[in-house]
Amino acid sequence: MSAGIQTYRFDEAVLRVREDDVRGRGLDGKDGGNVQAYMYPFDPGIEGLNLRFSFDRVLDGFYSPRHRHNFDQFRYVLSGTINIGKGLALAQGECGYFPEGTYYGAQDQKGDGEALVMQFPGPQGAHFITQPEYREGVARLKAAGAVFENGVCRRTDGQGREFNQDGFEAVWESFTGEAVTYAPPRYGEPVIIKPEGFRWLPDPVSPGLEVRRLGTFNEYRTALSQWRLSSGAVIPGGTLAAPEFRFVLKGEVTFAGKTLPARSAAFIPEGIETGILESRDGAEILVISIPMYAAAFWRQIREKRAAAASAP
Repeated sequence: MSAGIQTYRFDEAVLRVREDDVRGRGLDGKDGGNVQAYMYPFDPGIEGLNLRFSFDRVLDGFYSPRHRHNFDQFRYVLSGTINIGKGLALAQGECGYFPEGTYYGAQDQKGDGEALVMQFPGPQGAHFITQPEYREGVARLKAAGAVFENGVCRRTDGQGREFNQDGFEAVWESFTGEAVTYAPPRYGEPVIIKPEGFRWLPDPVSPGLEVRRLGTFNEYRTALSQWRLSSGAVIPGGTLAAPEFRFVLKGEVTFAGKTLPARSAAFIPEGIETGILESRDGAEILVISIPMYAAAFWRQIREKRAAAASAP
């Protein structure tokens, strides 16, 4: 059964601390900048679904080799720039969509940058490992003699032959006991979204609300948009057909009985009455809708993945 509405202010986020990191420059990523991730500890209450929703501070010198994921990812830059490849960076106010199976990088961060990051299972439905699972996977590999350097896991196979593997990929396989698989790329490269190029359009139902529709992705219609509430706006509630994540970019809102300033976040499951959203002095909100996490779709995705795993 889905959980209820969850809200967190930035001061309620949890700083993720890693003693070792499979990304980063040098051994265990300790020779360059790292990533300080403040996690909004959402519990979607959906069987088999883990995800990450965080405020990340990417420090100067952070490095990650060219790689791909078996999950989807959004990054919205809040300050500075975030490097995502050679000569390629997301500027403040820009957003990147990184689809499962699509390569990007290498990342070589120059200066500090801050971003909202959401990492979540894509249409393939691969298991997204939690932080305890991540640490367990790293510990297993190191106990077997593996070394992490410059984002690569270096180790020896059963015949004494040395081989290299993407660090995160090695950790995922170590924990799950499965060989990682990647969905065929739906997009040839990450999608860079420049919200300032989009018009604000008045919402036809809610006076005081304007919307920028920034993109809809994959067959399940994962959607990204921005909302702008005018001073004194009161937006009526409703029941969502798909789970939704909200992040306050500017201003302050009142939602679910709580005052939420900038850098606050909310999760709303499907089928839940949202209640009103209001802002005394105006606000802007980033909204991410994930229809594939609606119960019927998610069940189909998990069943399809289980069938593929058991096929001879």
